[in-house]
Amino acid sequence: MSKEWTEQYLRECVADEITLAFLHPKFRRRYAAPTLLDRMSPIVPAARRGTSLLSGGMARLTFSAVQPDLPPRWRRDWEAAGDLSVELGLAISHDLEDGAVSVCPGGRRRNVTELYEDHPSKAAATWAAIVRAAIQLLEAQAGQ
Repeated sequence: MSKEWTEQYLRECVADEITLAFLHPKFRRRYAAPTLLDRMSPIVPAARRGTSLLSGGMARLTFSAVQPDLPPRWRRDWEAAGDLSVELGLAISHDLEDGAVSVCPGGRRRNVTELYEDHPSKAAATWAAIVRAAIQLLEAQAGQ
């Protein structure tokens, strides 16, 4: 029995995407959850504190006309997850007998395995495994 796309499940997806965006070399900044939480909403840049103006609470605020690139919806979209797996060289294998998908981040790191039954679909399980393996890989690279 699969899970539904509940608000809690979407929060988990967005949390993984925020973690990955912070680690990903193309983005490397903090992002926040969208105000409207659904499968199509992108994560948004988190408010930054800078050196331009002082607000009433004496916090420094920065204003910029340049909007940063928004990360893809890696845990909610095939194209984004597929591009990520190709970019990082992740190996994906499905075990239909056990009802699971495993993604190998390479090297001596452990495979990330997700059970289909813990996700709304096999695709969602695959996206989760890809994103979590990417996080594992990028954390290991950052630690070197």
